[in-house]
Order: sequence, then structure tokens, then C-alpha cells
Amino acid sequence: MSALHVMPLGPTLRVAAREAEERIKDKSYRRSPIGREVGRYLRALRWSGHPQTTLDSYEGTLARLALEHDDYEGLATFCTPFGTEDLRDFLERNWGTSAQATKRQRTSAVRSLFAWALAERIVEWSPAAAIRMPRGGSGAEERVAYPVAVLVQLVSAQDSLRDQCALQLLCRMALRKNELRVLRVGEIDLVRNLIRVHGKGDRRVVMPLEFQTLRQDLYLHIQGEQRRADEYLLYPRAHKRRPMDHASTHRWFKRCLERAGLPSTIKMHEMRHSAADNLWRGTGNLVLAQELLRHADIQTTRGYLHPTRADLADAMRRLDEDWS
Repeated sequence: MSALHVMPLGPTLRVAAREAEERIKDKSYRRSPIGREVGRYLRALRWSGHPQTTLDSYEGTLARLALEHDDYEGLATFCTPFGTEDLRDFLERNWGTSAQATKRQRTSAVRSLFAWALAERIVEWSPAAAIRMPRGGSGAEERVAYPVAVLVQLVSAQDSLRDQCALQLLCRMALRKNELRVLRVGEIDLVRNLIRVHGKGDRRVVMPLEFQTLRQDLYLHIQGEQRRADEYLLYPRAHKRRPMDHASTHRWFKRCLERAGLPSTIKMHEMRHSAADNLWRGTGNLVLAQELLRHADIQTTRGYLHPTRADLADAMRRLDEDWS
């Protein structure tokens, strides 16, 4: 068993967690036998066309597996009568209290790694195949759309104009977390009022940027901070030419919620729901909401809109006025 298993609680454990994050970030976890096999697996995923978001998510899970078992000689070491239980313990130890969707994602990463290893003849059988996927259907979580007043409260509470701009890109322009994370300053065109977004599946989409207050805030930030085109809008500390990693972006959003006095249970993806829901309420046009979200199927867009019983009552009253 590796040192990570017996690390005492308290500050020492927090230091170990930070060190693990650094080893994932700089890829040094791949120096171990399992880490090298994880690297090969991720290269195979990239070659087959999986999006970067999937690669990042799977790497976060599998790099931790490599770090916690850095004394193993490879994935084949799990092929024992106790291997399946060891993998279950790994998942339970790290994500036992997480949401069902997160449990499914982490389990899927481990099962996929061993399925690949079996196909590559690295292992003779997959000890992960016996691990059942956690319940939850498609893994979709119930989402909430927030009214404009809540979004204004969130944005206006931030001390940094950069953070105000980034939040507006989430809750007005409906950018996804990763789209905001990899957005460079040069992709914001304030002359032609356009923004270039790196969407799902590495698709690049040009969107209109017609919110005047957002454009003004972006202009003041970019000019006031003398931002360069090759810098990322969000960046770690003073490293402006590096994007925040996924975990840091998540923590950044939670700090924004805390400054605004809003519940920490609000999810970043709910800002995207809020952007679409508010556009739909303002225009009554489902197709425009689809364009904002950049969905190929309008049925997907319907899941981002949140009509209530009060909305139905208001519509009935308007129709009643027409009858009158």
C-alpha cells in the first residue's frame, strides 16, 4: 500500500493533496508503471476523437489511481481475487459521498481503462468489469435557472472586474465551464462585437456579443489591465498565459458565490440554464434559446428551460384578457 493510504488527517493531508494535484498537472504521475499505462490509454482516447473535457475528467480519476498505487508494477497487479474490491475501495474512498453523476463518471473512467487494457492484452481479464455502475439513469441532475436579480447580485458582489466579466459570460452568454476556462482575450472582438468560443467536440463557434454592459465591462478590464491577446481571461495567479485547471475554476466559482452571500449549492452549469431561461422568458422564442446554447437538437434545449405553474397562470390571465 502506498503512503497516500496512511497519511494522517489535518494539515499534512492537505499538503499531500496539493502535491498530488501538482503531480497530475505536471504529468509526473506517469513515471510510475500504472501512470505510464494511464498515459497510453489517454493518448488512445485522444486519437479516437474524444473531446478534451472527457480526457481531463478521466485523467483526474486515473492519475489518482496511479498515485495511490505507485508501488504496483502495472494494471495487471489488480488481476487478483482481491483486485475488484481494491478498485471499489479506491472509488468509495475518494468519491463515496459525491453526487450520483460524479460516481458514475469516476466508475466509468476506471471501467474504461481496464477495458482498454484488456483489448491491448495488458491484462488477462478486467477486475473493473464486475463493478456495477451507480444508479442514476443518464446521470442527469436536477438543474435550476435563476432570475436576473440573483445573477446581478452574483456579478455585482465581485471586487474584480475580470471576475464580473467572466460571470457574465456564464450567466448571459451561456458559456460552459470549459469554454470560459480556455477563452483567450484575443478571442473577444469588441470592434465587431463577436466572441469566438471553443465548444464541445473542439468546435469553434462565433457568437454575437450584443450585451452593451458586458462589452463595456470587458473593454474596461482589457484596457485597464493592459491585457494581451494571447492571455487567458481566467488564469492561475500571475500566469496569464496558462488557463486555470478544472478544479481551480470550480473553486473560483465557489468563492464568487461566497462573496455574493449566495448558497454554495449553486452549480456553475446552472448559469447556462439561467442564460437560456431568461432569454426565452424575454423573447418567448425557443429557437433563439437553442442558438444561444448552440444545441444541435432543440429537444436538448427544452431541458434548459424551466416554466413554472406561475408562468402558466400568467399565460392564462393574458389569454383571458384577449377573451374579454
